[in-house]
Amino acid sequence: MIASYQELFETGKIKTEHLLIGNGFSIGLWKDFNYSSLYENQRETLDYKDRRLFEELHTTNFEYVLENIKRALSINKIFSYETDELIVSYERIKRALINGVVNVHPNNFDIQLNNGIDTNYTFSIFTNSIFTTNYDLIPYWLHVKLHNQHRTINDFFRRNGLYYLNFTPKKNDDSLNLYYLHGGLHLFVNEENVIEKVRKNGHEFLIDAVTESMEQNNIPLYVSEGKWEDKLEQIQSNKYLRFCYNSLRDISGHLTIYGHDLNESADKHIVDAIINSNVDVIAYGIYDLDRKEATSERIRSYFPDKEIYFFNSMTFDKSVKYISHPLAWGEPRNW
Repeated sequence: MIASYQELFETGKIKTEHLLIGNGFSIGLWKDFNYSSLYENQRETLDYKDRRLFEELHTTNFEYVLENIKRALSINKIFSYETDELIVSYERIKRALINGVVNVHPNNFDIQLNNGIDTNYTFSIFTNSIFTTNYDLIPYWLHVKLHNQHRTINDFFRRNGLYYLNFTPKKNDDSLNLYYLHGGLHLFVNEENVIEKVRKNGHEFLIDAVTESMEQNNIPLYVSEGKWEDKLEQIQSNKYLRFCYNSLRDISGHLTIYGHDLNESADKHIVDAIINSNVDVIAYGIYDLDRKEATSERIRSYFPDKEIYFFNSMTFDKSVKYISHPLAWGEPRNW
């Protein structure tokens, strides 16, 4: 029997200080963010050889394909084989991934109708930090929701002119801090190498402003490399991503991990940051209960010096609602 998140909270095993979310969080709200949907959306835009790669690898996982191309590039260099076509394919598949996310992305009205952003209290219960490796705008919408409820939340972007917000690495100890570890659709680096955040600018929905920004050749800031070493290299080359990564490494106390596989080949940089942090206690959500023993053994092997508890991921949303509104979702907690 695996505990619910509510049980871990009520027994004092986990404090709601820091949260790390992965793609499972967003897929839970909008199923089309899964790789199969993204691949089907972009399949016809890919080159024939690109599609063959997905087919031969028996996957729709863009990052897994990119990882294999990088491996092929390394082998080709050893034997002095031509690599230009592989490099072009790599960049084409990377761009297809972000285009797929944009194309399947709902506007916040769609999300509200289908899953109720207004009744999602995930960000509300955490006191210190939210870290996300997702590119989509769901964390942004939850950020706006908290802001509208007069909760102080800081994503480190400040107004600079009419159209964009600029990255300003100034922390506020009294606020909940939001970090996009792998970038996001609404973030980009301009021609002056300034990291900016897209605003709605008269559009009804932010996703429309993002699309317009991309049409103006503003490529979103996102990390989609397959291998963790390549992800870390890209993170270290960008001051915003580096700031977010270092902030994960600098946290202490209790960390909840939800919707994140922490795959050893793709996410070891995230694991390493947590290992090197002063986190004492981790609550890790397991989705596939048929593999709970194997998953718990793998996660424990990552963090032998930390206290780890596991919870059923399927209980997380209901648990969060109870923690936020304990009296039958009556009055919210005071912070």
